Amino acid sequence: MSTTRRLLSLAFAVTSITFIACSTDEGAEPSCDNGTRDGDELGIDCGGATCKKCSGDPCAELTECKSGKCENGSCAAPEGKTCGVGTKATCNDGESCELDADCLSKTCRDAKCTTLPDGPPSATDKKLNNGETDVDCGGPNAPKCEDGKTCEASSDCASEYCHTDKKCTKPSPTDGVKNGSETDVDCGGTNAPKCAAGKACLADTDCNGACNYQKKCVDEPSCKPHLGGDTCGPGEVGDGNANHESCCKSLEVKGLPENLKPTAGKGKTVYLDKYEVTAGRLRAFVTAMTALNAANIKSWLTANKPPFWTDGWTQWLPSSATSESFPMPTNTVQGGGQGAIKNMGTDFQFGSELYTYAHGHNCYHGNNSYGFSTYWYPSNIMTQNFGGVARTLTQDQLDVKSANCMTNAMLSALCAWDGGMIATDEVLDFVTNTPSGQDPRNCGSRCAPLNQVINTADAGSGNSRPPSGALYYYPFNGSNSDDANRVAAPGRMTTDVVRINAGDEPWMDIHGNLNEMTLNTTNGASAGAFLLKYRGHGYNSVRAAVAGSPGLTVSTYPQWKSALGGGRCMRFK
Repeated sequence: MSTTRRLLSLAFAVTSITFIACSTDEGAEPSCDNGTRDGDELGIDCGGATCKKCSGDPCAELTECKSGKCENGSCAAPEGKTCGVGTKATCNDGESCELDADCLSKTCRDAKCTTLPDGPPSATDKKLNNGETDVDCGGPNAPKCEDGKTCEASSDCASEYCHTDKKCTKPSPTDGVKNGSETDVDCGGTNAPKCAAGKACLADTDCNGACNYQKKCVDEPSCKPHLGGDTCGPGEVGDGNANHESCCKSLEVKGLPENLKPTAGKGKTVYLDKYEVTAGRLRAFVTAMTALNAANIKSWLTANKPPFWTDGWTQWLPSSATSESFPMPTNTVQGGGQGAIKNMGTDFQFGSELYTYAHGHNCYHGNNSYGFSTYWYPSNIMTQNFGGVARTLTQDQLDVKSANCMTNAMLSALCAWDGGMIATDEVLDFVTNTPSGQDPRNCGSRCAPLNQVINTADAGSGNSRPPSGALYYYPFNGSNSDDANRVAAPGRMTTDVVRINAGDEPWMDIHGNLNEMTLNTTNGASAGAFLLKYRGHGYNSVRAAVAGSPGLTVSTYPQWKSALGGGRCMRFK
């Protein structure tokens, strides 16, 4: 053999021997002291499930580290290490190394940095390279890391959570970050507690209450929609200066004596809704009942009967959306019998003639003088059930207004579904400082004077245009053929306020707008009847409905409803 061929053969052999020496025995059991990276070790005799931690790994005790030194929460480099992790320099090929990360080439073999001719970095080369946060995982070019692997950000982890110790970790409802199926930080989804009001959500099941149109949790399901849900307060919708908030906001009744608290609220703090129930909130209730059981509110109430409920009220709730004929009990009030067959289905409930007499203020839209229900029906319902009489006002304009033309029983059911109960006369009288036994039209010393409350100085029902400062009209359409424009959205009449203490946030519209439908109680116990309180809408024209007249008697019935009556809910915490 020639000298040249001998030299080439020797060079090839040396090269082959070097290549074999640079490999590691990844499948062998680690010994942690054999000077070789084997088993699941991350470096030479360090890392993995068995050996002590390598340079740069997080630590709490020096005994965790191969170097025997834990400094500032990380394992320090061992004595004699001059470059790489834990030092100020990166190792070049040929220099001693402990970890792949020590080397500029990202390859440490036989304790020396080297560049091997084995192709470009990949997510299967069993090396920490190419932007990976752990061997063959993490970073922009490799699959996400499993739990326990090193990470820099939650995007590096299959669990979508990189713990502060830079290790991928399974999501937890106490880890302080939004991860897993959570809809907000540590709440919502399938494995975390339900979210509080204001937190992000995808469905009602994510919330303590309900998920609204903005995908934010609200405490009360009736305030899920926008119009009538968060449009209460000064200014009309679309007004750049409007200052609106949740229509379900409740205020603490400070100082309420224990004996005046309803039975369900004994020993608790009583909160009274700041605003009257809106037509939009009433619609949300009917919509939910329709989706749940075809508008059978009667069956829902029977299955979820609240403590304050009287069994005789249930018959006045609808059990369907359409036809539900019911013979009204004979009522001889003011010479008019109301013993006719009436329809109580939800498609009739809020726009039909009254079940009991209330001085002509029925809710039938065909009666131009008195038909002003704020509950909007689509044109096909109006054509079928109300003789095709069209509404002048749109659903958007009506949903924001206070709800009227609902029975005492319906308002009570709505408040129960919303997590509370209908307000009681004793609580409202305490809030307004109205002495017990007063004419129900009277509002106590904390009520705004009538001459300062728009919408209560109506001299009659025949006004066809707004007299100066006397009536609320919105939107004004030039006629009284759809007098729902005289009913305000809650909070629009900024002078109609009630406070227990100076400086308190006020309740709105208690004296004016609509009469308050309340549950009649004595020392908190229900009398099984209702009371119509204060002046409300156009009070001069509805005196037959209050104080010493037959109208007062019929307003105690669960089936009583009128265009002049509205109300609000209470809650207990």
